[in-house]
Amino acid sequence: MGHWSESLVDEAMKLIGGSPDRQVLTDMLVHAGREIDVLSGRSFQPLRRATSVIEPNGLPFVDIPDMQVGSMEPGADAWEVPDPVNGEIANVLQVSPLASPVPSAARAADALWIAGQLAAGASQTGRLSAEHVLHWLGTSVDHEQRKDLFGRIMDPAVRFYVPILGVVVDGWWIQIARRLVWVTNETEDDGRLYELLLDKANSSGQVPPLAATEAILVVVPMTRHPADWAFTARIWTEQVQRPVDRPWRRLAKAIHGHGIPTITLDPVSTSHEIACQVVLKAYWHGYIRGDEPALTNAVAMAYPRQVDRIQRETRAPDRAAAAATLLEQLIHPGFDPAQGAEATRRYVRRKASIAVMQYRKSEAPDRYPWTQVGISERRYYKLLPLFAQRVNGRYEYDYDDVVARMKAHLNLVDKAREVRALAREVLRSHGFSDEAARKWLQRHPAEEAANAWPRGRRP
Repeated sequence: MGHWSESLVDEAMKLIGGSPDRQVLTDMLVHAGREIDVLSGRSFQPLRRATSVIEPNGLPFVDIPDMQVGSMEPGADAWEVPDPVNGEIANVLQVSPLASPVPSAARAADALWIAGQLAAGASQTGRLSAEHVLHWLGTSVDHEQRKDLFGRIMDPAVRFYVPILGVVVDGWWIQIARRLVWVTNETEDDGRLYELLLDKANSSGQVPPLAATEAILVVVPMTRHPADWAFTARIWTEQVQRPVDRPWRRLAKAIHGHGIPTITLDPVSTSHEIACQVVLKAYWHGYIRGDEPALTNAVAMAYPRQVDRIQRETRAPDRAAAAATLLEQLIHPGFDPAQGAEATRRYVRRKASIAVMQYRKSEAPDRYPWTQVGISERRYYKLLPLFAQRVNGRYEYDYDDVVARMKAHLNLVDKAREVRALAREVLRSHGFSDEAARKWLQRHPAEEAANAWPRGRRP
């Protein structure tokens, strides 16, 4: 686990300096590497050859991350679908030909919106649960065949998929599936999450380690054979146990640049919220462009209260304009999948408040103290502890008094800066270098610069 991070030990030791414990540093890097693998849904393995036996159970496409395009053996009845963002790898494998490609299909963003609603329906009907996987096994595989099936699943080379959903909508194939895995010490860690399916011990007193991976959404246009475009996303439900002790802002760019999109949902999530997540994640990961009309429509339908508030507070001409204002706040990735679906809703509510606040500031700048002082809001709140005390988590102060005192303070700061700049010019005219003048001013008052000279240069 975290194999790729072990090669960074020497580099990290050089950056840290001193003599850190190598084993402790290695353990920390392995842990960090594992976290990134889980968040990205990939293992970042070095190039190697592997043999896989695909059992799709009627599905025309299967997810198979980290596959190099062009690496399949000649004559195989399967075709890699190059990833639209990184054409060197394929996250989807086409395992059966399309009977008759359609002449045209809906736009990608519109298809993703439909796929999100289908995923929401699958969740609401319980088809993403472990019980559904066991029910499918019970109804699709008879008792005599199960022993042989489990024997095949124990082989790490076998990829056995349980179909959950598969439909054609507006020229697009949309499917959801889960892969069965027999978890052992030899099971390869590919960055996916597993859910144990059996919780009862067998005759030997052990619980069979039969597990299913997280549900995978696959969306592919059916306009040509073999397919040349595919979108995949992982679906995390509230049952997923996620580590959350990490700063997301430092990982967002890497995860959205190299990982597989992750959709989070819970029983409170509406179908429109889930569909909006799919569209936004596709945008953040580079599968669709930012000028897609479906982006604005998705935001308006998924978060009507926030859009209505922005329209009311900012006097936007219509809901589409208000939704576009909210979408501007969502340009940068802000959904940490490890925080779950509720964090997504909090994030959108916060961004809506920021949009309203920015509008109010632009409409009435004089009502804010930092504009009266002539500084940025950020600097104002950095200086505020010098002039006010925090009581029960909030600053209590007289507005006019603090503005006046802060203006006086900033005037003194500006005056002192001007005096130091003049003193440095005087020192340089006396023969000091820039560095020597700077160090001299650190040790002496600026007023003494007129009488300061380098050694041996005093007139």
